[in-house]
Amino acid sequence: MTHHPSWSTALKWDPAGGTAYVVIGQVKDISGPNISRGDIDVSDHDSASNFREYLPGLADGGDVSFTIGLDPTNTAHVGTAGTGLLGDLEDDGCTLGAWQLTLNVCSGTAIWTFDGYVNSFSPSSPVEGEQLAEVAVKVSGKPTLTVT
Repeated sequence: MTHHPSWSTALKWDPAGGTAYVVIGQVKDISGPNISRGDIDVSDHDSASNFREYLPGLADGGDVSFTIGLDPTNTAHVGTAGTGLLGDLEDDGCTLGAWQLTLNVCSGTAIWTFDGYVNSFSPSSPVEGEQLAEVAVKVSGKPTLTVT
């Protein structure tokens, strides 16, 4: 079994939802998409042995969360409405951004692609440490992993 280091993973975003992706710089840890499926409770008075019965419900692309070394002068980090991560959170929500998460693999490529919007932006300024921001992107629709 091959192991792959996660360094040099790239997170790219096009706030207009097209093909002009911008690399989000100074990204540290990345998590997600955390895909899950809901449950539909179909239990009734005839359920065997008094146990609940379920059917699979809708799938949810979850969130992609990441930490950045926050640069308040970087328009990809802050920006205005419709630009920058913070700007996307403040936007009217009429346009979903297009996202790519390119994983580091030893040969070939592995890319998650998904549509989504920034739903959380939480900056922090520790007394002794780097300015950071925790960011979360809500995935809309099905995220797709393409491996070549």
